[in-house]
Amino acid sequence: MSTGVLMYCFNTPGIAYHRIAERSITLIKKNLNLPVTLVTDRETYSSIAKNINVNYKIIDKPNTVNYRFYRGKNVPWYNMERARAYEHSPYDCTLLLDCDYFCFTSNLLELTKTDYDFLLHNRVNDITGLNRIQTRLESTLPIVWATVVMFKRTERVKMIFDMIQHIQEHYEHYRNLYRIRFRNYRNDYAFAIALHQLSGQLRNFDYIPSAMNMLPHEYDVLEITDRAVVYKYNNKVNMLVDTDVHVLDKELIHVG
Repeated sequence: MSTGVLMYCFNTPGIAYHRIAERSITLIKKNLNLPVTLVTDRETYSSIAKNINVNYKIIDKPNTVNYRFYRGKNVPWYNMERARAYEHSPYDCTLLLDCDYFCFTSNLLELTKTDYDFLLHNRVNDITGLNRIQTRLESTLPIVWATVVMFKRTERVKMIFDMIQHIQEHYEHYRNLYRIRFRNYRNDYAFAIALHQLSGQLRNFDYIPSAMNMLPHEYDVLEITDRAVVYKYNNKVNMLVDTDVHVLDKELIHVG
């Protein structure tokens, strides 16, 4: 059975996501030792360092009217293609990762060894201890996190991704149905709704048992090494070592 990583990367006018992806892929190769397929457009592909050992799936740049709030302003957000991950992945078992998720350990490999065919996080851990990531009042449905998803090529998983695409196409209806506070499309809610609908609106168990470590975007990344993230907030500097983490500060493209 083939196992690999699937990642999406589309540069925007303000953020060179390819530079974030390059750092993430280097850690994947070092700590997971898995092949990587990067779904991107031709413009972004032309900017990626060619010594990065990945497989490319080149698609047309998505048309998007989707935006997200980042450091006081709305910025373009190319997040719609993730709904097609089942179609885009060439692997029997796939780790679907955000390009700003950094694997400083081999822990994700354990997910691929389970009997589950679909797993993702339903809890997050703000590594600063300040619990800035609050989602309790955003929807009537508890959120899940599509940042890290393990899925296998089964009929059930195909149904999940078909449902996610359906929800994306009719997102305004589902946003109203589940009283989602924010108007922009989010994969986190689309994945949560799909699991809720397909489970007969009953509890499901497709969750990674540990919370996902996250560094909020209010914290400035000063340095990323092959083992650690150094960050700063309120003139205090700290370091996270040998711990997988989702880094929301996109300014990390400017640090060493």
